[in-house]
Amino acid sequence: MRFSLAFIKEFIKIDASTSLSINPERAACGEKGRTKRVERIDLPAEELTKLLTMAGIEVEHFEKQGEDFIFDIEITSNRYDWLSIVGIAREVSACLSKGIDIKYPKVNKSPLIKDRIIKIENTADCPFYVARKITGVKVASSPEYLQERVVNCRINSINNVVDITNYCMLKWGNPLHAFDEDKIEGNIYIRRAKQGEKFIGIDEKERILNPENLVIADDKKVIALAGVMGAKNTEVTETTRNILLEAAIFSPLRIRHSRRSAGIDTDSSYRFERQVFSDYLEYASAEAASLMKEIAGAEPAGYLEAGKKPKAKNKKIILELDKLNEYLGAEYPKNKVKNILTSLGFKLKESGKNKLSLVAPKHRFDITENVDVYEEISRIYGYDKIKQQIPSIAHEVLKNEVYEFKKELRQFLCSLGLNEIISYSIESDEELDKLGYGNLIKLVNPLRAQENSMRPGLSLGMIKAIGYNLNRSRSNLHFFEIANVYSRMNESFCESPRLSIGLCEEGKDLFYLKGVLEEIFKFINVSDFELKEKSFSFCANALEVFVNKEPVGFLGKLDGKFKDAFGVKKDLFLSELDITKLCALKRLKSYSAISQYPAVSRDISIALHKTRCFSDVEKIIKEKKEYICDYRIVDTYKGKDLEEGFVAFSLRLFYQSKERTLTSQEVDEIHNTIRTSLSSQEGIKLR
Repeated sequence: MRFSLAFIKEFIKIDASTSLSINPERAACGEKGRTKRVERIDLPAEELTKLLTMAGIEVEHFEKQGEDFIFDIEITSNRYDWLSIVGIAREVSACLSKGIDIKYPKVNKSPLIKDRIIKIENTADCPFYVARKITGVKVASSPEYLQERVVNCRINSINNVVDITNYCMLKWGNPLHAFDEDKIEGNIYIRRAKQGEKFIGIDEKERILNPENLVIADDKKVIALAGVMGAKNTEVTETTRNILLEAAIFSPLRIRHSRRSAGIDTDSSYRFERQVFSDYLEYASAEAASLMKEIAGAEPAGYLEAGKKPKAKNKKIILELDKLNEYLGAEYPKNKVKNILTSLGFKLKESGKNKLSLVAPKHRFDITENVDVYEEISRIYGYDKIKQQIPSIAHEVLKNEVYEFKKELRQFLCSLGLNEIISYSIESDEELDKLGYGNLIKLVNPLRAQENSMRPGLSLGMIKAIGYNLNRSRSNLHFFEIANVYSRMNESFCESPRLSIGLCEEGKDLFYLKGVLEEIFKFINVSDFELKEKSFSFCANALEVFVNKEPVGFLGKLDGKFKDAFGVKKDLFLSELDITKLCALKRLKSYSAISQYPAVSRDISIALHKTRCFSDVEKIIKEKKEYICDYRIVDTYKGKDLEEGFVAFSLRLFYQSKERTLTSQEVDEIHNTIRTSLSSQEGIKLR
């Protein structure tokens, strides 16, 4: 946005200590013939630039133009009020501790317009609409001072009527539009555009509209793209004699969608997208009508409104000075705090020794709680005046278990030989549908059709990363990713961290992946996890992982049809685990001294039926855990001498004591007990 210092000076209040001068220009409130005394601010432009920037209004550039200074400023999206000269003047007065003199025009609502009606199709798109009929206008060039105000704010001077609407928009922050009233046929409608409806703007370009666009129309045609641009067919020209002056509240979201769909960006749409204040809308409309009477010889002839004027809520906040000082790490005098808040338009009331009851200004939509008030005080007081110090923060505040766990887990997975990948959090709904994901969170206005949904899982990103590397002749792919996934929870959304693992290497299978998971559970000191068969849409031989009967993830092999669909040419084994649950399950590790006595090993050859699990064998071994320090499979066998449905393997058990060397007799006794227990089980045979 651009503003001029001369425009700002119209509102700075004069005090006894300031030299006076007479401003020959007519008063901005539209009172004819009246001169106005203006305060000359004894402050170099460079100093004002620094002052405003430190207060949050970043001045990108300034230059001298005649007797005036022109400033280009960057406005944050939450401060719509800075898109007006009145709003900037408030900030200047607060920063300089000067009073401000804003004259609010009288809002006249009579007589009523009776020959037209205004119909709003959807009050969500347009809650409030005001029209003023102004007759006998003489369209000509604007007075020099009015042209100067408009041009210095980077808006071309057109004629006195259009310049007045732009002047009032700049002053109050609320856009206005003047229609040639004689070119309007019938009633006024605020509605969505019809598919394929044509619109020729005042820029003389034709655009094809759709229901994304909000329009102003009469009985026969579109006369404006609401909040964005007027149409050529009702443009004010030298022959215009009667004006219909529009002022309205439009939905910021609707204006954003509408102007993006039409490919237009204007000063009006820029303001409507950031919200406008209904009281200032009425002031802008009333002042424009008054200036047209003064400058263009017109007469106000009627008023009409539709919808309901939004009422600004009185936002009451209790400010405790002790909490303010503690939060900002500075000592703010009570009188200084009161002066700053008063200069910003707050209403104050003492409610205790160090308490103030505040009512935020109605035009400040961004102030809702104490921290917003803290920011106002600190930026006007001066961030540079706050002493630099290292904040004292409790250790508990810094501690984030899940964050720290993810760091530790990432390092551990790298130590297992896995490489970390990072995939996109926004994926294609078509690809997610292929994998069987439903109830997706879709973006309303995605930048690309291929990236329109938040990922509900990490498997798609892993599959695409493996496929990408395989297509470039890479091999031995061991990948993992730690990232957030997104899901619906009742009427809200949930963001949670997940771990994804992908293995694609010759000789590595589902059992190898299971081994990786076992190492992860060892890392978090959890031994009692279970694997149960479960059907997954994109995985064959899938297993669900349970701890304490609660599911924490899955592992499986990518199904053949999905390999073809995503161009994965080799077997791919996938797993996903819920990191939040893993973090909650993590147990402290305890360590014991290593035995100084030798271990003794014994082998058992076992034939296991397919109906039995290896965990059944483990359960029997663990019952005799007193001297067993380790066990492992050392060999497997499949041959003709085995009964159908059986698989054979050799199991090596290690026996060790922490107090003494075990004798062969002791080891044999324990070993034989285990053999007897195994042979007594159905489906387990000793060989």
